[in-house]
Amino acid sequence: MMNRKDNAQVGVVVAILMVSLIVAVMVLIQVYYVPNWMKDKEADHMDVVADQFSNLKFSMDLQATSKINTPITGSVTMGSKELPYFVSSRSFGSLNVLPPASSNFSILVTLQSGMVQGLYQPDPFDSGSINYVNSISKFELIISTLNIGDTFNISINGVKSMEVNVISNVSGFRITLKTTNSTGIILFNQTIAASLPQHEFRINLLNSDYKFVNDVIPFITAPYNISVNGSSNGDFSIRCYKYGSTTVPLSYPLGIIRYQSDNAYFVDQTYVYEGGAVILEQTTGEAIISSPFFSARNCTTSHIINMSIVDIIGMAGKTSASGYGTYYIRTNYSSYQDYKALAKAITINITTNYPSAWGRYLNNTMNNSGITNFTINANEKNNYVLIVIDGPQQGNPYDVDLRIRKTKIYAQIGPGWVS
Repeated sequence: MMNRKDNAQVGVVVAILMVSLIVAVMVLIQVYYVPNWMKDKEADHMDVVADQFSNLKFSMDLQATSKINTPITGSVTMGSKELPYFVSSRSFGSLNVLPPASSNFSILVTLQSGMVQGLYQPDPFDSGSINYVNSISKFELIISTLNIGDTFNISINGVKSMEVNVISNVSGFRITLKTTNSTGIILFNQTIAASLPQHEFRINLLNSDYKFVNDVIPFITAPYNISVNGSSNGDFSIRCYKYGSTTVPLSYPLGIIRYQSDNAYFVDQTYVYEGGAVILEQTTGEAIISSPFFSARNCTTSHIINMSIVDIIGMAGKTSASGYGTYYIRTNYSSYQDYKALAKAITINITTNYPSAWGRYLNNTMNNSGITNFTINANEKNNYVLIVIDGPQQGNPYDVDLRIRKTKIYAQIGPGWVS
């Protein structure tokens, strides 16, 4: 039979064992489970940031597409909170709007045997032709002196499209206008003015009533050639966009938005919005997780390349934040600029800190386009991606159709107004 002293010793031993068990469990939780819980917590936070950057891209895509000067506010969560009751570390992050000088991101486009679209408005345009016209915004016939028998003709790609005649009238002059399509079908043939005195008369050839602007031009593949001829008593006035022979390298230094994590347990990740793409970078590699707008199409006799790039402009004093918490990013559309060119071949040089990601994306896009005569070089050592696209027709110098739109968007971190 145990005495009181034995009972006391057993109680002490049991207490020690219980304490040891509790300590062992706590140590096990602290050493094994807490790091795994925190790793999962930080991984979940990285997924949240990825979603937030995708939403940020969606907002700026919407602004660039609509071109509406309306600010949109998004958010980025930096860091994750430590666990209660256990020893753990809080993670942090930094968010920055980087200008071109420090973003190391730019796009350089060069053309081989190329032509660049520009505004063309000869004054006057009395005879001859304008080649490689892409669009017309103004087209008038100014008849300085009405003279019976005068005829003015407009042809598209050598086919007569409009004819204006000055005819005698009982009380003056009468003017008739005839419009035909490329197959010779008459779309409009009427008198447009009668009983005119002998003075200057202007005709807006883009008047929708004359069918030329809506029923002829839209059915002609651009670029096209316009030629005119007529009497010395009249001149044409035209304003159009056409491709000219002057080509210069097109350089776009671009700003970006970057988030860098400072995790204690999970691998550090960097999310970057550059040029319209969202890129994820970590020690194991990099990838584009939200694609920019870049398309390529093989049209047999020509290749059509479309790019839409976004330049981020930071607001002074509101370009960075770091630490822990949720920070707001306010973006606002500013302006856009279009660039169009025809060439025998084009070279696109993208300077970036993420050449591997851009190289894989461009390679996949080009392989899916049906275009075969291209090369891509992703140089990770020197931080650039070089893509060369040749035209499909040997000897045709203008069978690569390049279209670029650069959109400028202002961005700021924190409260306030984007102007």
